[in-house]
Amino acid sequence: MGKKYKVLSADDELWSRENIRRMLPWEDYSIDFLEPACDGDEVLERIPEEKPDIVITDINMPFLSGLELLDRIHKDYPDIITLAVSGYDDFKKVKGVFMSGGIDYLLKPVSREQLVDSLSKALKTLEERRAEMAVKEDSLLRENYVSSFLEDDEFSSLLNGKLFRPGKEFHVPSTRVFSEMSTILVKFHDVEILKQSYEKDVLRMSYDLKAKLREIIGNERTIVFNYTDKVNEFIIELNATPGRLKLIANKILEAFPIEKQGPVTAVIHDRASSLDDIATVYREMIAELVTRPFGKEHSIVMCRGSKKTNVSQDKYSGRLESLISGHINNHDTRQAKFAIMETAGLKKCDISGWSLLDVTQFTTRVINTIADSDKGSDGRTYEEVQDAINYGLRSLNKGIVLENIELALSIASGVGAVEDNSISRQIESVHDYIKQHYMEHLSLSDLAEMFFVEPSYLSRKFSQKYNETITAFITRCRMDQAKQLMKDKGNKLEVISFKVGYDDYNYFSRVFRRFEGTSPTEYRKKVLC
Repeated sequence: MGKKYKVLSADDELWSRENIRRMLPWEDYSIDFLEPACDGDEVLERIPEEKPDIVITDINMPFLSGLELLDRIHKDYPDIITLAVSGYDDFKKVKGVFMSGGIDYLLKPVSREQLVDSLSKALKTLEERRAEMAVKEDSLLRENYVSSFLEDDEFSSLLNGKLFRPGKEFHVPSTRVFSEMSTILVKFHDVEILKQSYEKDVLRMSYDLKAKLREIIGNERTIVFNYTDKVNEFIIELNATPGRLKLIANKILEAFPIEKQGPVTAVIHDRASSLDDIATVYREMIAELVTRPFGKEHSIVMCRGSKKTNVSQDKYSGRLESLISGHINNHDTRQAKFAIMETAGLKKCDISGWSLLDVTQFTTRVINTIADSDKGSDGRTYEEVQDAINYGLRSLNKGIVLENIELALSIASGVGAVEDNSISRQIESVHDYIKQHYMEHLSLSDLAEMFFVEPSYLSRKFSQKYNETITAFITRCRMDQAKQLMKDKGNKLEVISFKVGYDDYNYFSRVFRRFEGTSPTEYRKKVLC
């Protein structure tokens, strides 16, 4: 029993009050025994402040009798459970107790067994009520979550229509009302933190974050919606001056501590527009978002519409590419690492002003150079490394990026594990682990560390044993579960995408089409026919 309940006893006789107080070890029953009351009037005075769950009252008291007290409690406080105590075995009074809402009638002197039995009934009733209330509250919340999702879906459909079907007219009822609006795009970069915070419940996550954003803005004439294709992106349409937009953006970042929600970017588009221009505005904001500093910190990015932000100098020169390639061809990965981390400065990218775009372009070209220089490797292993780096880029996690650059160099060096009899069992353990945890972020380096196997060796042996890469197996597990979830028409496709491990529905849709030869929407139609 988790909740601690309160009991208030009332009797005009001191010995009776003390007898009830001392009869049980109340704490053992998760009960807070309040200071007993001397009469019925005192009980009614104390109920509003002390909020007892159970009232035990004597029937024969001066001023306000026990039956009158029961009647008042039953009328004004119907959730309170009442027990009556009397020195008289009077049928009329017993009947009166039950007619007044009491659940039990105890004769003085009250025995410990009688009191325990009556309290057990009362506590059982309270627990049942609590369970019913929890079910009702949960049902109401789920209705709110679904309603919120449908609202998001409406605005997301407008955005997708403008993005992907520009020749077709898409309107939501609010487009005419909401004109001359500015836009703020709020992006939560570390989706894994959000998943853990909300136990992978994307509807609850979306609802709560939207509610918090609305509370921060404090303006009724505002649209706040979660872009359902990108569960970690929230779009705010509002009428505000540039100064107020900056103030709101600062408040948003202050409201979401990095240690709880991870790094957040607020992109401000202060050029006035209508909802019918939302696709253009969104494209411009996404183009500017990648100019934010790379690293685990909040950031505000100003988007000036069609005006282009100054693009930083290319961090990956042809000379650097030749240097890295030459070192790898000479089997000197130590020098290759020095060139990448120290000479080029990737190791200090977060304190040297590198943008997200800088790190993305640099690491992509580094992996391509390493893979091209390693003539004898299986290119699929580098694809797994690139997938892990992409996750580090999305979550602005420098550690993951650097770790996997080093992993790529390790693969290129040809370092491997010594063959032993236990490797087959380890590979099977990795396979079984993936089947249970496919919806989580799993990288080659993480799995290798977890199962004490050298990464490139793990990748090669896994592919040999199961005829597919680790990444392909993770994807297949996700697709298989997605297909199962699609059989329930109550599961939204965007929610399914999130549940199986994707925060970007468009990416999920592309992967699904590649695996199944059809889109998630078309597949579901066939399944539900």
